[in-house]
Amino acid sequence: MSLSTEDTLSLTGQDARERLQREDELKLEPVRGAVLVVEDDPTHREILVEMLAGWGYEPLPVGSAEEAEFAVRNKRMDAAVIDVFLPGRSGTTLMSRLRERFPQAVLIGVSAMSDATMARKCKGLGADLFIGKPLSPEQLAKALQSRHTSWH
Repeated sequence: MSLSTEDTLSLTGQDARERLQREDELKLEPVRGAVLVVEDDPTHREILVEMLAGWGYEPLPVGSAEEAEFAVRNKRMDAAVIDVFLPGRSGTTLMSRLRERFPQAVLIGVSAMSDATMARKCKGLGADLFIGKPLSPEQLAKALQSRHTSWH
């Protein structure tokens, strides 16, 4: 509900400030959590960032496994979307390292080469889920809302 100028003027100064403050509080939505986005393709990375931000997450975008480890060195991470095939160190190696460091985080492996073998490999290294590319927004949203479950 928006206040017109007349409405604002008709309220006392204190009442107007309190009402506007309540309206501002209603507009604020809490951040759902920090999501590490590890994608070497800048276009795909930007699409993921926009999608996650639109859903209320705090995206942490990087282009490699090495950048990912640096990005979360002093930062909490609630989930990660990790491309399996990255330049340099692989996404699967990164998943294993992130699982050790963030045992409760939801780790999601993604790849255009999506088959049962790749899904099993990712889950064996600590991923909670594996999603083939192109990513379905519905699948990703559902995956991010899931909880970590140990496969070991």
